[in-house]
Amino acid sequence: MYGLPKIHKEGIPLRPIVSNIGAPTYQLAKHLSGLLSQLTGKSAHHVKNSFHFIQILKTLKIKPGDLMVSFDVVSLLTKVPVEESLTLLSQHFNKEILSLYKHVLTSTYFCVNSQFYEQTDGVAMGFPLSPVIANFYMEDFKMKAIEKATHKPACWYRYVDDTFVIWPHGQEKLMDFLNHLNGIHNKIQFTMETEEASHLPHLDIDIYRKMDCSLGHKVYQKPTHTNLYLHQKFHHHPANKHSVLSSLVHRAKTLCDQESLAPELTFLTIVFKKMVTVISRYNEP
Repeated sequence: MYGLPKIHKEGIPLRPIVSNIGAPTYQLAKHLSGLLSQLTGKSAHHVKNSFHFIQILKTLKIKPGDLMVSFDVVSLLTKVPVEESLTLLSQHFNKEILSLYKHVLTSTYFCVNSQFYEQTDGVAMGFPLSPVIANFYMEDFKMKAIEKATHKPACWYRYVDDTFVIWPHGQEKLMDFLNHLNGIHNKIQFTMETEEASHLPHLDIDIYRKMDCSLGHKVYQKPTHTNLYLHQKFHHHPANKHSVLSSLVHRAKTLCDQESLAPELTFLTIVFKKMVTVISRYNEP
């Protein structure tokens, strides 16, 4: 096991990663992941990726009294309840296949400082089955949460553990809804972020209100982003260097609406010109 620092969060906590490449159950987990992925993503509330979410935003309208809200599950993968997940899997697979899922999900071992440990619940980050089983579990969780809620959101769109909501019932009822979500299962706990100055970051998109009650969208960069990229003079394959700017331009064209595209392209131009200046100064004798 090793940790990746979350530099955008207070205290810089570590995200624990258990690399399962080459582990005895790795290939089996990949196969089971393929089987399960055929059952997920069927809901109208499912988000495939940022590009898919942009298409959804184009169809939404928001009223002046509505709130844009983002919900995020705290450390979802390591908190996915394995027993409950196996119960859900039993509704779709026979006993033989179910026994394979149980074997894979309950055989997570890792080593820290030459000491071996067993993960007793949840699934490991770095395991091919983990994101699929988490998505599978959260689809059932979402259905139960919305069904039992006293006040329901106007819309609910989820990408694994990140959920975008338009809330029409006011701030006080919103806190009740957050408490409702956190009361369903003691291991599945949500944090909440509401819009500020009519803007809300979600995934890598900055969502904002327009005057016509539609939702605008542009590229979102975390405050810790440094705008440092692979430079043309660096010793890398030309294809890697060419892809840096082209991929950023493609991202801008995909995530930005018509009003935001030109400023984003101008910003990229400024960033890359500054990189040339910085590298030139660095190479001076």
